[in-house]
Amino acid sequence: MKRNHCASFFACVILALSVGASAFGASEGHYYGVVESFDNGQLVVRTTKHSTGNWIVDASTKVEGSIVKYDWVLVELGRGGHAAVLRFEERPTGHSGVVKGVRDHVLTVHSGSKMENWNVTDATLGDGATRVEVGDEISVKVYRNHNLAELSILRHGVR
Repeated sequence: MKRNHCASFFACVILALSVGASAFGASEGHYYGVVESFDNGQLVVRTTKHSTGNWIVDASTKVEGSIVKYDWVLVELGRGGHAAVLRFEERPTGHSGVVKGVRDHVLTVHSGSKMENWNVTDATLGDGATRVEVGDEISVKVYRNHNLAELSILRHGVR
């Protein structure tokens, strides 16, 4: 009889921990991505997890750095859609050029006096990310690792 009581007790503890852990895991986590907008306490981030996050930023959020559109950020979540930590990681720089090659998600671009390879990612913003072609003149915001924050097609077929 003692065995059944101990087994029942441990089963209840394991069940409680499992339910608590699943609820905890569902409401908390961290995301990296590109800021789409940040205004009036609402943060929208295109994430690397193939989604767009919409989170609340208020006085209890620890904001590390000055955050603006296109910044690469880390968002650590608290409970109920609240951002517990919002940390600035990198601000992209603007460039333009003519696309000389498209291979998978890598664009070879003649920009200034050199050829560069820029990466279109799941987090890249802009209308041109899915329809850019060789010969297009593009404008981008690019990070140091050559990933694009934003891509716009200025003109088609420049060559």
